[in-house]
Amino acid sequence: MGLGVGNRDQRDDLGIEVHSGSPRCKGRTNAVLLGRGRQTETKMIVCATVDDVCLEGYSSPAHLASLLDFFREQKLRATFFVVPKAGGIPLGDRPDYVGLLREAMSEGHAIAQHGLEHDRFETGIPPKMVLDLPHEGPARERLAKDRAAIEDSLRVDALRARLSEGRRILEDALGVEIQGFRAPCLSICSNLFDALEAEGFRFDSSRHLQEAGWEIISGKEPIAFRPITREDFDRTQYPGRLRILPLTTEYTWYLTRDKFQITMDLARHDLDACFQAGIPFVPLCHVSPVHQGDAGCGYEMYRRLLDHARKTAAARGDELQTINLVEACDAV
Repeated sequence: MGLGVGNRDQRDDLGIEVHSGSPRCKGRTNAVLLGRGRQTETKMIVCATVDDVCLEGYSSPAHLASLLDFFREQKLRATFFVVPKAGGIPLGDRPDYVGLLREAMSEGHAIAQHGLEHDRFETGIPPKMVLDLPHEGPARERLAKDRAAIEDSLRVDALRARLSEGRRILEDALGVEIQGFRAPCLSICSNLFDALEAEGFRFDSSRHLQEAGWEIISGKEPIAFRPITREDFDRTQYPGRLRILPLTTEYTWYLTRDKFQITMDLARHDLDACFQAGIPFVPLCHVSPVHQGDAGCGYEMYRRLLDHARKTAAARGDELQTINLVEACDAV
């Protein structure tokens, strides 16, 4: 649609007020310095990520193909987190998805693992802001009833077995090494990171830096944007070879016109904060929900956000990189 950004009193074709900037994000963002201890070059990194590939109800081949078209339009490389055995069906038995994912890899996107079957508790316990979502009532009830049994199932050996099975399914279907992981529903425990390290994964992206996106989805008010700092990023790191690349939050979950502007303000706030902190901006979206809000809202949010990122970088003469998480492991 290419609606651009106008003055505060204007409205665009979606019927959404267009703001020239967020009142929460005034002030100049400093150029960021990437690399531990390096002060030689400035880069701004955006790593788009997509969850729930293959998960019935939250993914379809048509929506995945549309996302690939959008990423081509925007000239960015993303990371797709694939459920290896969604609904009990291994990825290798889903030729439509296999074909699309091979196409994605040929265009520079990365494929990573998203649990095994996407059970809410197969790799840990979801954080409160996820369990508070309206559709997570059954998960809340299950946790209240079976917490002891759930925690007992999260032994390192059991987690390693699930990780290994899922990784093997993906590698057999796609013929590529799987280097990264994100837990379904961000369900983590300390044993998960020990298991990922033991299994030789290069990176994990299950931790988060911002809760406000899920609070917007839940309809909570007022919404407070959490600050994002380099110290927050450093606190997520694992004391081993495993690299932690935390996401910020979800911005396009069935996005509607009435929530568009506050979500846009949050996304800009988070992107600017990540740039200033010298860490990658890692937004989260889901294959089908980004399509299934009000018409065009999900993609238009990303268009405006990426336009903001490019203008910010150009104004400083800095380099904007839109890369996948495997590449980010080398860049950060």
